[in-house]
Amino acid sequence: RINLDGSIPNDNPFPQSYIYSYGHRNPQGLTWSTDGTMYASEHGNAANDEINIIEKGKNYGWPLIEGMEKEQGMITPLFTSGASTTWAPSGIAIVNDQLYVAALRGTAVLAFDINKNKHNELLSEFGRIRDVFVDEKFLYFISNNTDGRGNPQPQDDKLYRTPL
Repeated sequence: RINLDGSIPNDNPFPQSYIYSYGHRNPQGLTWSTDGTMYASEHGNAANDEINIIEKGKNYGWPLIEGMEKEQGMITPLFTSGASTTWAPSGIAIVNDQLYVAALRGTAVLAFDINKNKHNELLSEFGRIRDVFVDEKFLYFISNNTDGRGNPQPQDDKLYRTPL
């Protein structure tokens, strides 16, 4: 975590360090709720992709634990894809306690209800999804099928908009 001028914030958890939190494997997206809570989407090693609440000074476990494994002093995720599934989460956005996550491998926009601790596939017919953005009325997302890993269709990749 750095200030816009490149200096270290005085309230970072480790003196004279840019480190805000650690033990992350491959963060892909960050978003903040209106109360300032930070959420991150992270790729697991081969599965166990994670959605985390990021708090300063906390250890998120990589490379010692992943998914729902537990170890004293390490944080387990809010959500995980599990040991046999991968979402390859990318961009992430939040509105009204609902997280929207772009899924590259999962080829979907995933919706996570923070209050009910549940998630589902919201949209899944557009291939690899790289990023998402939400406002009070619309969900925007970008397909990413022409990067050599997807199955491109004519006129891919696109920015889409759909009502919430």
